[in-house]
Amino acid sequence: MWAKLDDALLDHRKLIEAGRALGKDGRAKALGLYSGGLLYSQKHLTDGVLTREVVEAVFGGDFLAKPIEGARAMVKAGLWEAVEGGFRVHDYHDHNPQAADVLEKRRRDRERKHKSNGRN
Repeated sequence: MWAKLDDALLDHRKLIEAGRALGKDGRAKALGLYSGGLLYSQKHLTDGVLTREVVEAVFGGDFLAKPIEGARAMVKAGLWEAVEGGFRVHDYHDHNPQAADVLEKRRRDRERKHKSNGRN
């Protein structure tokens, strides 16, 4: 699977704002949160949703001492949205496919491959 990143992200005002809120190495941390959120969402087909538990497990420890505060900085900057139980990457479906569409494509691909191998 893949996730798209806009090349304007590196110097986007929202990333800069989130970086300022995250302190030392903040812009790199904001980029890590944003891109990591996209990658996690695509890998696990969450439609851009990251539960609080996921945020703490994926972005805690060596990356961020307080990952939920990092997530709140992403929300304040407009890169993520607060949702019940966690967060969602802002405008996720503007650039990434919905989980249902990915699953349907995988199903069609399996069927096509199955038929092309002569196993009707």
